[in-house]
Amino acid sequence: MIRSRDWSQALFKIGVAIALTSVLAACATSPPTQKPLGVNDRTVREELLEDALGEIGRPYVYGGADTHGFDCSGLTRYVYEESGIDLPRTAAQQRRAGRTIPFHSAAPGDLVFYRFDKGLHVTIFVGYGEVIHAPATGETVIVSN
Repeated sequence: MIRSRDWSQALFKIGVAIALTSVLAACATSPPTQKPLGVNDRTVREELLEDALGEIGRPYVYGGADTHGFDCSGLTRYVYEESGIDLPRTAAQQRRAGRTIPFHSAAPGDLVFYRFDKGLHVTIFVGYGEVIHAPATGETVIVSN
């Protein structure tokens, strides 16, 4: 796990395109309205990760989309909105609003989608194989790999 003191170094080294990204299998319906971003908009990526890290420890709440608690897509939508980027509400809608890229091309701030037996899950890619997400009932927003 990357420690908070390492974030500034990690974020400094990473400055690539911001794109809603479906990296693995699937998770989200209508296209988002978003502000135009530069190809190398490192500032927006840093804001996304800073906002996401600020939600660590918030409780998982099914259907939650604010600081009282989040489900997976509520967290991603909230964090993106904090940076001025509108996302659809559900993970399936968010998945369809983006474009698929190879996992090795994922950059911090991209959305990573996982399919599992009970459905779809969306996370925010941090880098170094780690993601920030709201995992499940009884848990809190965490960084995991």
